[in-house]
Amino acid sequence: MSFTLVRHLVARTLRWKRLVGMGLLASVGGVAAWIVMAGATGGGEEASLLFRTSVSTIPAATLSIALLVVTSAVLRDERDGGTLPYIYLAPMSSVTFAISASVAAVVTALVVAIIGWIPGWVGAGLVTGDWSLAIPALMVYGLAAVGYAAIALPLGYLIQRSLIVGLAYIFVWEGILASAVSGLGPSSIWRTALSGYAGIETLPRDALDVLGSVTAGTGGAIAKVAGLLVIGTMVLAWAVRFRDAV
Repeated sequence: MSFTLVRHLVARTLRWKRLVGMGLLASVGGVAAWIVMAGATGGGEEASLLFRTSVSTIPAATLSIALLVVTSAVLRDERDGGTLPYIYLAPMSSVTFAISASVAAVVTALVVAIIGWIPGWVGAGLVTGDWSLAIPALMVYGLAAVGYAAIALPLGYLIQRSLIVGLAYIFVWEGILASAVSGLGPSSIWRTALSGYAGIETLPRDALDVLGSVTAGTGGAIAKVAGLLVIGTMVLAWAVRFRDAV
């Protein structure tokens, strides 16, 4: 792995305007959780249930889009800016290039995911007095970050209009088809990430309904997301080696 390339890609991708914009979008779920918890009348238990429901449902759209935008841009910015050929000149193999790009994508995604998680953590702590309530939610945010990075990175490299394809996956595939056809649930990155959260936290019914046919389990969710990342890295290495002859 090239740490120089990782640092370069992370710095180029997380330019302050994009970081602020996508950070705000990723924060919508946490802010919404804060608002609904503040309006709870049944005490701390009701606020806790509202928090778990909010972070299990609302970020499915907002956080997913933010992660898609930043991770698809990791190599797309280089290609659109005409600087990708200069990176190819560096003495590294296609596998090293792909691993470095994947690490950069995961880092950028995790930065945005943590920014999105912070408002919910602050809100949960202030409203309930329990500053540990939101800690398990890092599982769903973290798994989603790695999962979307795994597919968006090679997508951004291979397809010119990768953002449109990614949005179609989020809204059409995950939002409609995977909800209507139970057998497609396991193909949803958000449901996979949520299953990891459900494996360490007791979720209310509204949150569990989002899972559908996906079985709750932290170990399985981590393994699946790790597998996606490996596959995405292999696809990128193949594209760099055999399509672009590097």
